[in-house]
Amino acid sequence: MTSTATSEDQGHLEKLARRGTASVAGAGFSALSGVLLVVIVTNGFSQDTAGTLFAATAAFLIIESIALLGTDTGLVKWLPTQLADGRTDDVRRTLVIAAVPVLALSLGAGVLLFAAAPSLAPHMVGNGNASTMSTMLRVLAVILPAAALYDLTVAASRGLGSMRPTVLIDNLGRLGVQALAVLAVFLAGGGPFLLALAWCLPYVGGLVAAGWWMHVRIRDAPSGSEPPTPWIPLTREFWSYTSPRAIARVTQTALKRSDVVLVAALASPAEAALYAAATRFIVLGQLFVQSVQQALAPHLSSLFARDEKHHATSVFQTATLWSVIASWPFFLILAGFSPLLMGVFGHGYSVASDVVLILSLTMLLATACGPIDSVLLMAGRSWLSLGNSSVALAVNVGMNIVLIPMLGIRGAAISWAVAIVVRNVLPLLQVHQQLDMWPVTRPAVLVSLLAVACFGLVDVLALSLDLPTVVEIAALGLSVLVYLYVLRSWHHILGLGAFRSALRRRSGSPRPAAPLGSGPASSAP
Repeated sequence: MTSTATSEDQGHLEKLARRGTASVAGAGFSALSGVLLVVIVTNGFSQDTAGTLFAATAAFLIIESIALLGTDTGLVKWLPTQLADGRTDDVRRTLVIAAVPVLALSLGAGVLLFAAAPSLAPHMVGNGNASTMSTMLRVLAVILPAAALYDLTVAASRGLGSMRPTVLIDNLGRLGVQALAVLAVFLAGGGPFLLALAWCLPYVGGLVAAGWWMHVRIRDAPSGSEPPTPWIPLTREFWSYTSPRAIARVTQTALKRSDVVLVAALASPAEAALYAAATRFIVLGQLFVQSVQQALAPHLSSLFARDEKHHATSVFQTATLWSVIASWPFFLILAGFSPLLMGVFGHGYSVASDVVLILSLTMLLATACGPIDSVLLMAGRSWLSLGNSSVALAVNVGMNIVLIPMLGIRGAAISWAVAIVVRNVLPLLQVHQQLDMWPVTRPAVLVSLLAVACFGLVDVLALSLDLPTVVEIAALGLSVLVYLYVLRSWHHILGLGAFRSALRRRSGSPRPAAPLGSGPASSAP
């Protein structure tokens, strides 16, 4: 990325900025809701109960990712392509092609999980917490089909060019209600059944809302310029790309969630509670990067479909730069202030601050690689993505089995850190070799050095010296001011003017939502 950009490049960046701004705002709310939920659980319930809930929900999300069959990525890939080609009528058929297998598999998985819960529970958390785990698994099993269809519907809305359902229904609605529902259970003195129900029931409400949005969107859609593709070729087209994602989605979810399950099984539910609380901050930071990916993916799909690789590279590099601008300060602050931050989860949780330190520093590398997997996927390299995530999962699980019995939750953190490096470096090399695209630019390097200069020194002071907390916070506040001032002076070379232009356009000339057939890039939320 250079300090200047063509008017067409600028237009693509403004579209990314409009989508990204809404997505980041929603991700910020969902991140806070996620932290609040963990704070309520860790402070309101015993470590054993908290760890059992975290292990049960982690297993639920892994099973749900299996039932989803990679259709979330498949829809984000193919719906923008169909719209760009004038194949609007194929959108309806593609939604059916995606939804029917997901519904069938999620129903079957839910029945099996409900039946097997009493047998699985002792192996997951030991005999002492088996009854609690069995109850939670059975509650989650009932909601599993609704959760799978919900994720499919929200992903389809992004493929149709709108971030509204993701931001309003998922980030603000489901996750916010989830935290409030868990709080209500705590205040009412509820047990494992109500706790698990409070966590998963918001999926049902979200499905109703997202389904209604999709119904209206499809009902009002105009006919396309191209005749509908027959069912069999369309099915082959969709699943030839999506099939690898069915496995890759599982490996990616397992990479994020299996640690908690393995800590609960190889150590104890109490250790799982410590680890889940520590990694919550990492997930909070990842949500920003994921929100950028969600906004970027359909846009990249459209650009690749029109063979506009130059613009795709520009958008990819800018998305990476913006991720570094926001994420590096967050992860550096997290690393230096981890003992203080872990205190919000209650007594005894600060012992897990080493987990936060290890993973925060690892995420600096991951963020610098940018939304690299999205580039692979939207360029049609779903098999490469599957291979990368499978290798990373194998590394993670193998190291966990060895290190958790030796080092406890620190072993789990080291395992995940190594897997994160593998998960980012492999696609980085593949995108460079096969697509001749590279995420790192001179402005990104400058921002990285600026973040280290501003926040690295504060980290050293916070970790090595026993300074009063007020002094550390004052130093951190000064670093934030310096960082923001320099960013403002660099706003031209950082492309931040795209946000100003996007916001000015939105406030100065509000536009109605674009119809379904008008193209995915024209309907920012």
